[in-house]
Amino acid sequence: MILYLNNGNQIRGDLIKSAVVRSDMSPIPVTLEAEIRIDEDMADRLAEGEIITLGGQGDELRIIKSTKVLNRVSQGRREMDAIQITALLNACHTVSFVRGRAIIKENVSLSSLYRAAGASIKSVDGDFPVPRFYCLAGDTPSFHINRVLQEEGGIVRWKDGRLAFFRLADLFSQEAEMDLPDNASDDIDSGFIERHEIPWFYSLKDDASFVFGDRQDARSVRYAPFKNIQRLRNMSTCLVQRKTSKINLAAGIVAGDLVNIVGADPLCVITAAHAFFSGTDGSGSDQYTKLWLGDLQE
Repeated sequence: MILYLNNGNQIRGDLIKSAVVRSDMSPIPVTLEAEIRIDEDMADRLAEGEIITLGGQGDELRIIKSTKVLNRVSQGRREMDAIQITALLNACHTVSFVRGRAIIKENVSLSSLYRAAGASIKSVDGDFPVPRFYCLAGDTPSFHINRVLQEEGGIVRWKDGRLAFFRLADLFSQEAEMDLPDNASDDIDSGFIERHEIPWFYSLKDDASFVFGDRQDARSVRYAPFKNIQRLRNMSTCLVQRKTSKINLAAGIVAGDLVNIVGADPLCVITAAHAFFSGTDGSGSDQYTKLWLGDLQE
């Protein structure tokens, strides 16, 4: 795995003890967790607030947590510490911070909500209008952006340097990025959990009459104010995890990509974790991609 410091220097591969890049469907869709051996010259470059750049994609990530590991390792005549870092996609990392001032918007685009929370993205592919958005002081914008996406029945993903919105059904109309044998993954059946964790919703009209979402199945129930029937149904639409698969490193696979399961229906990537372990501590080297795959629950 290739990582660059904010001065443009590449971090030597033997110094990267481990690194995991995750791509998912959250409002901040790319994260990095790494443990890197350092000397005094590198310590300041891996401090909280510094930028790490991923090789290949060129995505910039901002370090939000930096922890020095206590055990020291000798390399030649030098003693080397290690630092564990957690970094978020720099273009929208600010939506993860608790707000000191409220954000109250009506009839604005999704990209406007990101910018109101301090994100630097200029646009969102497939942008849509948001009727109401309230993030009070002391709240975290990412939680409320996630609620907006749920009401719209879609997700955001980061690919090729751009943030894009997709409705869940549209994810399955894409071309598959890869083929995967049906026996190369672990199957997951979760009917009991789905009944408890995928509720149907209801709201009230102006005349105080009830409006219901999808209540065909026996599920838990939640109240959601100021919602029409379409948004109530969208809120019960989700991706349900069906498989996990560990494959050779495929850094180009991201959340939202479609995977063709040979002999079965295609599944969508919910999370892709690209892992690298150098083995410099004697534990053995390894690199792989782990995929969490799901289908559409409407």
